Amino acid sequence: MSRVLEGDGRDTGPDTPVTPGYLPVPPRPTDTLVFAMVSATLDNTLGAMQIGATLAMFLFGILTLQVETYFQLFRDDHRGLKLVVAVVWVLELAHTICSAAESYRGTITFYGNIAGYQRHPLMGVATVLGSLITVIVQGFFALRVWKALPNPFRYIGAACGLAAFLRSIAGIFLGTRFMVAKSLTQYRLDWGWLIRVLLGSGAAIDVIIAISMLYFLLLKRSSGFTATTRLVDRLLAYTVRTGLLTSITAILVAVTFVALPQAYIWGGLYVMLAKLYSNSLLSALNERRRLRIIVAEGTSDTDSRGARRITTGGRSGIHPGLSNTAISIEMKTSVTADETDIKDSPIYPHSR
Repeated sequence: MSRVLEGDGRDTGPDTPVTPGYLPVPPRPTDTLVFAMVSATLDNTLGAMQIGATLAMFLFGILTLQVETYFQLFRDDHRGLKLVVAVVWVLELAHTICSAAESYRGTITFYGNIAGYQRHPLMGVATVLGSLITVIVQGFFALRVWKALPNPFRYIGAACGLAAFLRSIAGIFLGTRFMVAKSLTQYRLDWGWLIRVLLGSGAAIDVIIAISMLYFLLLKRSSGFTATTRLVDRLLAYTVRTGLLTSITAILVAVTFVALPQAYIWGGLYVMLAKLYSNSLLSALNERRRLRIIVAEGTSDTDSRGARRITTGGRSGIHPGLSNTAISIEMKTSVTADETDIKDSPIYPHSR
């Protein structure tokens, strides 16, 4: 049977371990029903943190595989882009170590002495690292929006990039406060309002970037060129998947933080959020290989129709004539298509 920790308003008794750091938070009027229904237990505090750290390590393994794939397939990418990938991986490595070490402290180091587990300095470091990872990924996609959309819509990308930067500064500040906080309860009381703002704004930035990408791609889908239509369909599906995944996770972190402040479910979700951002970035970069295959298949489908030319990886084919509007597929791949131009795709950057 789950043991109830202090903070649920009931007498826990002398044999029930109390988790400082999960001490009672004075409930707001809107929290009364939630507090009546949900109690802090070892399962939804230390257990939630352990599960979150374990899943985060699994996601880091996927990220490492994606990074290896990227460096094998895209050796000709710009050095700046390679540096971004390398920096993200290093930050994720440090983030994974911190979250796993904090979980170890709670479940092993302070086993049998849970009263001593008040501070969470390594989670503070993980918060700083997560803020840096998030601003890199959000800034990357915001830059794609800035380059792709026409005036005045391109300023959506600039606004999202600025918001992500300001959010990262606040996130780093919160991380430093977390490092020195005497208890998790005191940290929530002092900075809960800022945490809610950052979680909500992060989800909003993801949604706005995703909607901007969808708008851009839908505009480009009107072409009757088969390869282009297939390409845009794939980009649309990818944008929906990645945008929804990070947005929904960020919203879940915010909801659990507000609705279940006694539990640490929000913390378990939060340590996974940075991994989702990093994997979305590497997935976007590695997806270019499949795009090249789609373009190559489109080349072979129309090769017998004469007069239109496609250039893929330096090899040319003849195709029915259309207007000379180039489509760049970011891998030294350009396609001549009817009034279609996706040379600045918000998802896939150019290699050079």
